[in-house]
Amino acid sequence: MAFRFISLALLFTACSQLVGFNMVDPVDAPDLPEKQKYLIPYAFSSETTGFAVGSSAILSGYGQPQQKLLFNTFYGLNGSLAFFLYGKDTQIPLAERLFLDTRIIYGDYDEVDSYRPGNPDFPKDDAGSNGSDIDNFIESEGKDLYGRFNFRYLFPIGDGEQVMHSFKTKGGLLLPDSAAGARDWNPFKSGRTFFENEFFYREQDFDDEFGNNFQSTTYGINWALVYDNRDFYYNPTRGSRTAIEVSRDFGLGDSDSSWTAVRLDIAKYFDLGESENARQRTLALNFWTSDVPTWGDGNRPPVFAGSTLGGWERMRAYPEARYNDRSAIYYAAEYRHTPRWNPFEEMWLIEKLRISWWQWVAFAELGRVNDKYNFEEFHQHMQWNAGGGVRFNALGVIARVDAAAADDAFGVQMTVGHPW
Repeated sequence: MAFRFISLALLFTACSQLVGFNMVDPVDAPDLPEKQKYLIPYAFSSETTGFAVGSSAILSGYGQPQQKLLFNTFYGLNGSLAFFLYGKDTQIPLAERLFLDTRIIYGDYDEVDSYRPGNPDFPKDDAGSNGSDIDNFIESEGKDLYGRFNFRYLFPIGDGEQVMHSFKTKGGLLLPDSAAGARDWNPFKSGRTFFENEFFYREQDFDDEFGNNFQSTTYGINWALVYDNRDFYYNPTRGSRTAIEVSRDFGLGDSDSSWTAVRLDIAKYFDLGESENARQRTLALNFWTSDVPTWGDGNRPPVFAGSTLGGWERMRAYPEARYNDRSAIYYAAEYRHTPRWNPFEEMWLIEKLRISWWQWVAFAELGRVNDKYNFEEFHQHMQWNAGGGVRFNALGVIARVDAAAADDAFGVQMTVGHPW
């Protein structure tokens, strides 16, 4: 069994799954200022960085009441460093239904494992494929630049008739009468529907352990139609979310090649109610599938941009893009248990983090990649993993630590937000 500890700084992907246009109003904390700012130091350790220290700064309500800004940086003792800038819910002037989210990441890493061809120890093994060896990766060091600029338009239907939705919470949990969906599966009556037009850019420049240089550049547009029919975007207990996405790199300029990817992502949530020791219990299900229809023409995306399993969201026992191929399918279930007992309310050292709730989580995941989109083949020789985790609602951000095991791997993922 290969053991890998995978750690990304808490808050590194803060709010990345949040749907925009949201205002959270805690009725049990009416004195919170509209403008809030926090500076949070932290430390962590991973194979990529070694022991590392960093800091995150969070600004909320500056410029516009709903606007959020996050800056994160860390430095590892092995020389790795990274900077991350995230701006969320910026309302475009003169277009009240159009919002911009911005993500810019720069990293200089000392050790990165990439599941791509080129390891001479595995001449007959197709790296990243469903049957590939977990040790068939290439160890590299180098730079990674990544940017996304997402313009999202909220349609004036269902709960989207109101541009800014105010979610009222008590103890960090939603008061049911302020839900933004989960009544009917009908975009015109329940939930919010929006269209995303996201411009992306990513450039990598790595030197691998065999003395080779690897460079990759891709940029293009993601289009997505999203129907968010969840009761609470931040911590859903009822409803569903459906997203259809098309990604296109037109092969212009210094882009490696032109390619197209198509994805479908469906999440469903069931409220299991309270219990003697639980404030809230939720069953969350997810189905995700991906295909690259240009694959057969040789127009393939970089490993990280195609159909992949592994990492923060899918198949958490494995590192990012452990499995990668033309197509993929994925199923998952999570049980989320929010205890009535909250020991953090009595710990004065972390009182300012305002941990209003924490969760125990158990999950199971099943999936596979394939060299063609074939539903029958997807369900043969599938990969699996199972695990558990703990999550904390701190300063309005869900910090997540998940541990998962498969028959050939063990991984710990540290990031922000529910996986779906």
